[in-house]
Amino acid sequence: MKTKQIKNFKMNDVTYKMRRSVIEILYTAKSKGIIIPRINVRIGESTHNYPNVLGVGGNLNIWITETAINRSSDYLLHVVLHELCHAVFNLPHNESCPLMASVLDKPCTNSQAWKIFEGYYYKVVRHATQCAMAS
Repeated sequence: MKTKQIKNFKMNDVTYKMRRSVIEILYTAKSKGIIIPRINVRIGESTHNYPNVLGVGGNLNIWITETAINRSSDYLLHVVLHELCHAVFNLPHNESCPLMASVLDKPCTNSQAWKIFEGYYYKVVRHATQCAMAS
């Protein structure tokens, strides 16, 4: 599992601990009743050509940088939920949404990030349910 924006770290005790902080957010989503498929999580550092990248998401995979992990809990939550929106819901960037904007100046608060993420989740679930009922 590779991406050109982030170079994966080798798995060791330090990397495992960073990865665990991301996985805890996935478990929090599940505890809130949000059903998400299995997500592959990788930790690394942004590559030379993409020095400002904090995370990448798509096709049930997310990559999170050490920089995003080390900033703050709100910062990490924002980046992880943003990448989950790409990886699970296939959402594009949306400059009018604080969570899905392409550039992160200031992270959403914990409650704001979860509220936006849950809104996307229920919108996707509602749409999928309507499509299934129409078939």
